Amino acid sequence: MSAFGRIEVQAPYLRCPRDHSSHRPFQGLTGLKCRGKSSVLQRALTDFGAEKSFQRASEQLKEHYGVDLHRSSVREVVEQQAGRAAGFVDREGREALAGYERRGNTRPGEPWLIVESDGCMIRTGELGPALEGGVTPGRGRPRRRRRTQWREVRLSVVEKPGNGERRYAAALGPPERVGEQVLVLVLLSGYGENTRMHGVGDGAPPVVAGGRLRIAQQMAEVFPRQRFLLDRYHLLEHLHEGASAVAAGDGESAQAWVSEQVGRIDRGRAAAVVAECRGHPGMGGEHPLNRLAGYLESRQEQLDYATAREQGLPLGSGAVEAGHRHVIQARLKLPGTWWKVDTVNPMLALRTLRANGQWDAFWH
Repeated sequence: MSAFGRIEVQAPYLRCPRDHSSHRPFQGLTGLKCRGKSSVLQRALTDFGAEKSFQRASEQLKEHYGVDLHRSSVREVVEQQAGRAAGFVDREGREALAGYERRGNTRPGEPWLIVESDGCMIRTGELGPALEGGVTPGRGRPRRRRRTQWREVRLSVVEKPGNGERRYAAALGPPERVGEQVLVLVLLSGYGENTRMHGVGDGAPPVVAGGRLRIAQQMAEVFPRQRFLLDRYHLLEHLHEGASAVAAGDGESAQAWVSEQVGRIDRGRAAAVVAECRGHPGMGGEHPLNRLAGYLESRQEQLDYATAREQGLPLGSGAVEAGHRHVIQARLKLPGTWWKVDTVNPMLALRTLRANGQWDAFWH
């Protein structure tokens, strides 16, 4: 028997010549099935397949344990366990929400919780009939071609200030699903009646047609003691775009203009920046300063960087940006990788379980 519980044995196979029924005594006694995989082997396959391509996971299994399995077998096990991980995450979320509904918001809770949410694109695809028609040379089946599409996956992070403890959730789906994930993360992180929420994000506007909903809007609807801050990096990006129209290619003048506007915003004078943009000659329509003025005007309540700095709270969404790299992109954006839509969320559940330190709890 190997470390994975694989047993090499010539098990008898009995067959009745009268009614053609069959029986495998060894299988009946041990519970082992042909082509079955022990829980230890399934965990090893999932360990590898959750981090590497299924082909590389197959190679590593052979390299480290001497077990030779085709990548399709690895994929089958990993996708099965990813489905189980999705159920694990859903149950945890339902229990957290049910507990909150039973007791209400009565416990004191953490003083502050930091919430960040941002999207990244992954490639999905499906196989369909080839436009050129025809059949395959080997089996004579209709030819198929992959049609791919880039879709946004939303990663959310909740962090307790000071200790670096973070919880992640990710989803491909409607804004309501993302909002529910954020609420679950907040409840699991110690939200209570005295907790103040500090949100940071890119301030992307909602799309009425069902695209995206700002995390700022979701927080305002759910948490009474909350503040949302526009990510500092995105603010600087938009200011530099406006500066290109002011400085006309002079890099030093553009930087000086940006520094001046940042100073105004940090002193609580965002309205003065908007007024300057509006008063620029020739400004209107799609002019960079007109776009900048509209951007700042709709987000003035999200620019209180001075207070956040005094309270030691982040001005940028660095936690979620880093999370994109090690939670999502490290596996779901490998070169050449594409995913069936219905396997994305289970794989995300598998990845977030590991990132949240729940890997052993999941397997036990």
